[in-house]
Amino acid sequence: MSIKEYEGEFTPIATHNKPEPAARAYTYEEWKAEIFKLYPGSESKDRYTQNNLEKLIADFLSKGTPLRASFSQYHRKFQKIVKWLADNGKMERSSEKEKFQHGIPSTLWVRIAQCLEILYPLHHPNNPYEVEDMFNTGDWYLKGNTTAMAFTPPTDHQGGILPAPSPQPTTAPANAKTTDTSGSNSG
Repeated sequence: MSIKEYEGEFTPIATHNKPEPAARAYTYEEWKAEIFKLYPGSESKDRYTQNNLEKLIADFLSKGTPLRASFSQYHRKFQKIVKWLADNGKMERSSEKEKFQHGIPSTLWVRIAQCLEILYPLHHPNNPYEVEDMFNTGDWYLKGNTTAMAFTPPTDHQGGILPAPSPQPTTAPANAKTTDTSGSNSG
């Protein structure tokens, strides 16, 4: 028995009518193009759009205060989409920082901004921080403060956040001795 006969006995019927290999050899790029024709929409030129990035940001914001794992997942997906968009000329890298910051919930952003202000005291507040700095700071904060994120600031009955109490002037107790520092002598 020849190999063809054995193949016919032990393979499913669907493979009996398979085409014979082409007479010429395909290059990898030609083969890849043929495969992409079989799966419409799989072309790399349509992999991501600005809408994908906006949806990622909106979805992450809608979840509220994140856990460390979900913040890391957001960062990975964000970087993947932004890199592809920038590499394919569909987004300027300069807007990456603002978009990443806009995706961070305000409860977490306040903490990240406070830490970054300490780390970079000369950084102008109108300029966005680097994405990696924002991520690393947020990751550090979420790692060490799992219960702190459950805190919500006190609010008034209309839903507004109450201002921090103002410091009260201190007065000396009635029985305390005071010294005259005005420089005048009374006696």
